[in-house]
Amino acid sequence: MVVDTSILLAILFNEEFGPWAVDQLQANAPLLRMSTVNYAEALILVQDRQPRGFPAVREALQASSIRLVPPAPDHAEIAAAARLRFPLNLGDCFAYALAKLDDCPLLTLDRDFRRTDLTVVLPRAR
Repeated sequence: MVVDTSILLAILFNEEFGPWAVDQLQANAPLLRMSTVNYAEALILVQDRQPRGFPAVREALQASSIRLVPPAPDHAEIAAAARLRFPLNLGDCFAYALAKLDDCPLLTLDRDFRRTDLTVVLPRAR
């Protein structure tokens, strides 16, 4: 299962679906993976919003069960095609590419992924 940046941010910033995101991460711990592009996106946003907490967050993410996957050329090609096909930002495109290449579901809070051809795990509608 690919973890989108939105899942980590919901937890780190105590957002409405943070508890749901924690439950999903715990239930799927052995299967979790994340693009290093999304990892960078999460680190940037945490450092921007909570600079004092950044070192602890970085350490927690590195110690988590989420396997970090660096993008390869085929990830970049699929991400570029996704950007032209779907309403996704750059980070979302790399989450999409990883899920597409690994043929696995995407765990996210971003409803834009519903428009893609992926299996998407989202909380029930608000």
